[in-house]
Amino acid sequence: MWFISDTARLTRERAAVAALMSEADWLQDADWLTADARVKLDFTIAIGDQRYVLRMTYPKLFPFTPPEVAPVGQDHRLSTHQYGDETGNLCLQHRPDNWLPTVTGADMIQSAYELLSTELPAAGPARQVPSDHRLTKGQEFRSKSLRPLVPAEMRQLIGEFAEGLAAPAELRLRRHSQCMTASIEKIVLPDREWRPTNFPKSGVVHKGLIARVSAAEFQAIAAADDGVLAAALRDRVAGELALSDYAEKEFVIATDGTRVTAASQLSSQKGDTSVFAALHIDGDGPARLPAGYLALASKKAAIVGCGSTGSKIAVSLTRGGMDSFLLVDDDLFLRDNFVRHDLDWRNVGEHKIDGVARRIRGVNPGADITIRRLKLSGQESAASAASALEQIAGCDLIVDATADPDAFNLLASVCETAKKPMVWLEVFAGGIGGFVGRHIPGLDSKKPQVMRNAYNSWCRSQAVPWIDGAAGAYAAQPGEGPVLVADDADVAVIAAYAARMAIDAMVDGNGFPHSMYVASLRSGWIFEQPFEAYPIDVETAPEAPDPYADLEDKEQGIQFIVQELSLESR
Repeated sequence: MWFISDTARLTRERAAVAALMSEADWLQDADWLTADARVKLDFTIAIGDQRYVLRMTYPKLFPFTPPEVAPVGQDHRLSTHQYGDETGNLCLQHRPDNWLPTVTGADMIQSAYELLSTELPAAGPARQVPSDHRLTKGQEFRSKSLRPLVPAEMRQLIGEFAEGLAAPAELRLRRHSQCMTASIEKIVLPDREWRPTNFPKSGVVHKGLIARVSAAEFQAIAAADDGVLAAALRDRVAGELALSDYAEKEFVIATDGTRVTAASQLSSQKGDTSVFAALHIDGDGPARLPAGYLALASKKAAIVGCGSTGSKIAVSLTRGGMDSFLLVDDDLFLRDNFVRHDLDWRNVGEHKIDGVARRIRGVNPGADITIRRLKLSGQESAASAASALEQIAGCDLIVDATADPDAFNLLASVCETAKKPMVWLEVFAGGIGGFVGRHIPGLDSKKPQVMRNAYNSWCRSQAVPWIDGAAGAYAAQPGEGPVLVADDADVAVIAAYAARMAIDAMVDGNGFPHSMYVASLRSGWIFEQPFEAYPIDVETAPEAPDPYADLEDKEQGIQFIVQELSLESR
């Protein structure tokens, strides 16, 4: 407790208050006390004939946080700069956002007097004290648990409404742990039906009305309490707008062309009313993604392997703006997968691929997703594997997140023949780091298989024994020591590197001067420090000889094709 550990500061606080009392006739009846392990001061501020009793409570962490000053024994709020009800703290000049340890309790008392004497003067008109508050949306909506979500496209739509227009609408309600949100499902306008783009279909749909009112009417409605708002909207709809014939109305949404408010359960059979505070969900600031990322919306990515790395890469690409995916995986999500995977308890028992698809749509509800529940290099029917490879060839990007050499060979062949960029990765045993690589046709001269061999040769050339990987996936056991296991952070970092490389391949392909990198996350193997990066040069890697490069064989093959085509044309 500060007043025990810093008794000198306590003495100075008491002296500063005593000095202020000797100078200011408006400060009276200062009484020090301790309660609840805190030092408190009850004092009275006299303004004309009025006496205002206040209590200043020093926090346990004083002088690093400011004291609180609140009215005592009041039956109404004293100031517009007061939190909560009549017992709430006054918002003074010295607050947590600008507090300095050199400020004293006497300074807080002086600030309280300046606030009250301005708003409650002994003579003359009251003046409003300017607010220095800059509330975030989170602070503003802390006490508003009913929130209609207003996207930018809806703001534009209601700005075009003519005054007096009213139309049937549907609202989708979603219940959260601490609030309830609502979004417009559709508005039936005289000339068209409007629906928001890219909104989730979760929640319960209710019918209602949306009405354009005047600015004055909206102001009156917004300033009213719940009961008055309900009556005002009900009368507005049933009177001038003549929409009382619309059955099952449960919501009325009022707008003045700029602002929006809503009230629920306004039908004659329901007396209860809930009022919503509109939340604009699209910011007016600069775009949060580079302009070049707009190109991702027209691209399709094949994510082969929806495990720990694949799930993270898929969601990261979605956040970057990609909205079309082919997902290929055969595995189930079990509880053991919690430690590294992007899914959670809601997905236990289902195929990972289905959970990842839901995660993608949780970010982008309008995403186009194709699912193939198969193991690309496993015991599958030849027709299924072939059709999957054809679908992969039709994508704009191939991501190999399988860590399976056989799957890599198949995907590398598709990359080479279909001329599509490919990204692959590996998380090192023990979580000491990882590898990321990419092949962009036309930019990278070496084939993916040659690049992989160059990577393997580079690892062997380090002349440092690799940690034995026999302890299992993402794990290693050096000597007799404990098993080292890659955690979610290790996997997430390497997956993020791969996603970054994949986005670069789709946007311009010039962000990485090398095609392959090894990166460290902790010391071990060749790594002395975390976050080291080692580019791998593949330009000097030898190409494997082509056993079918004989010119005579090629000419004979061409002659056979020409002959068959000639026979077909007859």
